[in-house]
Amino acid sequence: MSVHELAEGLERRDVVLLDVRDADHFAAGHIPGSLPVRLPDLPGRLRDPEDELWVRLFGARRPVLIRVGVVGDAERSIDAAAILGEVGVESYVVAGGTRAWSAAGRPLNRRW
Repeated sequence: MSVHELAEGLERRDVVLLDVRDADHFAAGHIPGSLPVRLPDLPGRLRDPEDELWVRLFGARRPVLIRVGVVGDAERSIDAAAILGEVGVESYVVAGGTRAWSAAGRPLNRRW
């Protein structure tokens, strides 16, 4: 998924963005609206109907397809996409991640 596709999807609200980087990197700057998700916690969060991630992905009947963008280092992003695929969630690694987002002139949120 390109930064442009991500921005459009976030605007249309048909993309949920997961940030699988560590807490320090997330706090230093993340894409507004992204959900911080530690990779080891992802499988459990996908099974917990009380979790914000579960609610965004499965909790509401939506008229549009929800896609998931993933930012983080390459290995974590690929692993997260594989975990999401195992539960039938369409996901895409965001090309260039937060660096590409920032380089495209898009804002980063520095508040948790």
